[in-house]
Amino acid sequence: MQKFYCFSFVLLLRFTLAAQNTDGFEAWEYIGEWEVPVGWEVNNTFEVYPCSIKEEEAFSGEYALRLRSYGPSFEGFASGLAMRKFYIAPNEGLLAVAVKVDSMLSGGFAAIRVTSKASNYSNPIGEWQKTELTDGFEYIEVLLDEASLPDSVMVIFESGTTPGPLGYDGYTEMVVDQLEFVLNVSAQEEANPSKGVRIFPMPVREQAAIELTGWDGAQEIQFELLDVNGRLALLAWGAAPKFSFERNGLPAGLYAYRLRVAGSVVQTGRIVMQ
Repeated sequence: MQKFYCFSFVLLLRFTLAAQNTDGFEAWEYIGEWEVPVGWEVNNTFEVYPCSIKEEEAFSGEYALRLRSYGPSFEGFASGLAMRKFYIAPNEGLLAVAVKVDSMLSGGFAAIRVTSKASNYSNPIGEWQKTELTDGFEYIEVLLDEASLPDSVMVIFESGTTPGPLGYDGYTEMVVDQLEFVLNVSAQEEANPSKGVRIFPMPVREQAAIELTGWDGAQEIQFELLDVNGRLALLAWGAAPKFSFERNGLPAGLYAYRLRVAGSVVQTGRIVMQ
């Protein structure tokens, strides 16, 4: 009975969304700047995951959110994709995506591409980025050509094994857990665009590294990790160009961070702890 209700929900969602305009994003509802629950059908059970994007931390302008589901495949696994619309600033050229993956069958993949409004969201900017799926979090990065960034982009996620009449047969479940534009060049670095900051791997398991490129001389780095309530969860110090920090038993979840170099904030963003 539970499967029947879930199946009915997916079909209702499918037909409801199919009746709306999906040729562009103009009919989509703007949702502003607050945490938006993102629901997804996982193993015939509807689950909700937090999706938090704050404009002052991630990108400039408005955004909209859309979730589509195509109903379960013949194997009984739900399929679908999630899309968003962004208005972005010229200096925001790195798209970082973390997806939570429940791999039901081998050979699955997750893929991401970016398309522009100028082509009615049909022509991709850059190449598809694809990664094979394993249980847990996967992290995909797409480096966009800043010179070609339009005023609006659409981000598309897909995953699966082989195409079928209802999406992908043997579809590998994917939940969009975090999506944000990361500042490629901070406001304090605009005069020297060769400077950069990289934090890896993402998501963080037990240890991660912070690497600075284009910075002259040994400079002190201060790394602050904040929980969802804004409380300081971790504080680490090191020296440029690279140092590592330990997780120190922090629970899994989404954290905000601030990175200071020589006392000045040069980057803010979010980190997923797995």
